Amino acid sequence: MENNQTANSSSGIRKTKFTCLKDQQCALNMQIRLAMQLHNKQVQEELEKKLEDVTKQLDCIIYE
Repeated sequence: MENNQTANSSSGIRKTKFTCLKDQQCALNMQIRLAMQLHNKQVQEELEKKLEDVTKQLDCIIYE
């Protein structure tokens, strides 16, 4: 029974992290679009690097 609770806890933590990363991904996409509209290439590039990091973290969660 204890193993079941541990598995459920791990699953819950994983879902929470996934949700947070998806929210972060969405926010970064919106910020990138705004930077594009404002023609701010430097900010856009910085945000794209952050987005790449978040996407890699999501891939790790999905393909574990």
